[in-house]
Amino acid sequence: MGSGRLTNGACPRPDRRRVGRHLRSMSLFAEGAVAMALVLGREDAVAWAGAVAAVLRTAAELAEGSPGR
Repeated sequence: MGSGRLTNGACPRPDRRRVGRHLRSMSLFAEGAVAMALVLGREDAVAWAGAVAAVLRTAAELAEGSPGR
């Protein structure tokens, strides 16, 4: 069982926090694209990258769910 797969051959489910962290890091990359587009004066790219960053942040919040106490 060294392959990391379950006995029935299915992959294990990814951790929600791990997925959320990955989405947040992609969101930070998109925010960097916003800054670069601002420097270059590309208003169309600023709007697009800003929307992508917002969608990724929202997806990260949904993936992580409410904090359990």
